[in-house]
Amino acid sequence: MQDYFRNYRQHYPEGHQSDYTWNHRLETLARVIPNTPAFIRGEQQLTWREFHARVNRLANALLDLGIQKEERVAIMGFNSIEWMESYFAASRIGAVPVNVNPRYVPAELKYIFLDSDSVAVIVEPKSLDPVQAIRAELPLLRLVIVMGREAPAGDHAYEGLMAKHPPTPPRLNWKVTNEDFAFLFYTGGTTGYPKGTVWDYESRVRGLDSLVISAMQPMVERILDLPSESYVALSNTFPIPLPEKILKSNLVRRLAQREPGPVGRWLKTQLEKLPGSALMYRLSGGKMKLLIAAPMFHGAAYESNFSQLGAAACTTLFLTKPHPFDPVELWETVERHQVNMILIVGDAFAIPMVEELERKHYNARSVAIIVSSGVAWSPQVKKRLFQHIPGLLTFDSLGTTETSSAFTHLSSSDQKEIPTLRVKLVKEGVNQTRCVNPETGEDVKPGEMGELIYGGYTALGYWKDPEKTARCWRMLLGKRWFFVGDQGTVDEQGYFIFKGRGALVINTGGEKVYPEEVEDILRGHPKIRDLAVVGVPDPRWGEAVTAIIEPRPGADLMPEEVIEFCRGRMAGYKKPKHVVLVDELPRSASGKLVRQPLKKMAAERLGITS
Repeated sequence: MQDYFRNYRQHYPEGHQSDYTWNHRLETLARVIPNTPAFIRGEQQLTWREFHARVNRLANALLDLGIQKEERVAIMGFNSIEWMESYFAASRIGAVPVNVNPRYVPAELKYIFLDSDSVAVIVEPKSLDPVQAIRAELPLLRLVIVMGREAPAGDHAYEGLMAKHPPTPPRLNWKVTNEDFAFLFYTGGTTGYPKGTVWDYESRVRGLDSLVISAMQPMVERILDLPSESYVALSNTFPIPLPEKILKSNLVRRLAQREPGPVGRWLKTQLEKLPGSALMYRLSGGKMKLLIAAPMFHGAAYESNFSQLGAAACTTLFLTKPHPFDPVELWETVERHQVNMILIVGDAFAIPMVEELERKHYNARSVAIIVSSGVAWSPQVKKRLFQHIPGLLTFDSLGTTETSSAFTHLSSSDQKEIPTLRVKLVKEGVNQTRCVNPETGEDVKPGEMGELIYGGYTALGYWKDPEKTARCWRMLLGKRWFFVGDQGTVDEQGYFIFKGRGALVINTGGEKVYPEEVEDILRGHPKIRDLAVVGVPDPRWGEAVTAIIEPRPGADLMPEEVIEFCRGRMAGYKKPKHVVLVDELPRSASGKLVRQPLKKMAAERLGITS
């Protein structure tokens, strides 16, 4: 098999080659806080010692079954402790985890498996059938492991492998260092199927460490202004409980400055060394209880979980019914386990959550922070949540899978008006951000439209796509920057004001939908002459997939036929929620589809106002 990773491999200074790997983090967690709860899902609970032992058992099984270093192992399932075990076990032996959406239909799965060159898949039972449907078309796939105690003949039962293999660390004939291939993370693109992003351990682990620091910066900056109720919930998550009086002291005020003096810079440097250290684990292990409601196979939940887990040893909780989302189970879990932090994806999660709080009273006082990642959520919904949880802080954590969610916007109950979505541009440190003219690379002036770029820890590039890698990662001022694709302006205070993503990708409830992919499938309908797929504003999902269709002459096409045609041909979230029939689609003189007016036209036809 061709070694594609050699085209991405980076070399780093010697001296910490094993420190920034998941192996090192897991060994430290199991040694320093062995009896602290690591994961909870319903009645299922594992300490770090127990989790470490099960990861070793599965890693030994993978090794015994012939998985080699840097071979790809697909993980296909909704949020579960087994998903986490599978990820860590693959990393344990130097194999490369690949995230796979369990909602994919066979054609979508075939693309991911073939593009990633996956040789194995660890899959939950209810997602096994579509894998079996294409198995004969996957020449490299030699191993299927089914989560649970049963598996079809010829495949392997997950718990059976656990029982047969020892809990001791696997004996490897190779080393796993920070320079090795760590993760092939599939994400959205502007056209076609998703693109794989390539990560080594250095960029993945250190990037998630830095995310903890950068994500908290807006809270630190506003620490003097937060309502008193916020300190009560927040204090339970700190490594060392600090009363409100200390948090509002002059020392914290100086630390909160974006450009501190020499002492402040020294203190910040020391604090940046804490994430992932044995000292941090001893101080904070298990204090943060993080409930992940969003799916782990997307960057939003993955990054929030792994950053808090790897940096500060949080206890992660999963819902027993992760899909479809159940707000009742979420609030019951919050009450039962005194959850401090919740991770969701925009209004698709937030609206059912607040509606349930309005229907029934729950004790949610322990919740200090709710983070929405992957899509922004509406100020109106935040205000409704503040009425039920007065001390709550809400975060919009924005970014891309190529970079980590490095841009954070904070809202709290003391604000009379929740401000427009904006983030502070960072000119110093690791996670530098700028707003530039994409043609010249020069910083834009206040009020001018520009593109957000990121200079922190990023993916090394797109898998098997050097051309797109060269377009999106560029050298400026001696530094490699990722051009995020977000368009906006900069104000006088140095804040980036989001205007929108320039790409065509539709963001519906945190899921990314690629118009061309849906269009290609719908073109197979015998009554469709031409079409375009766009996103229109939706109060719950952010955007709703909408098909604008030009029927064939004389065809009696009904919108219901179009939606039914999609069934079984694509994942449910990709199916159009609206169908608009038109006499003719707008095209340029060269025959190319003119997309710009289509969103407005569709929204007007549907009676939708943004």
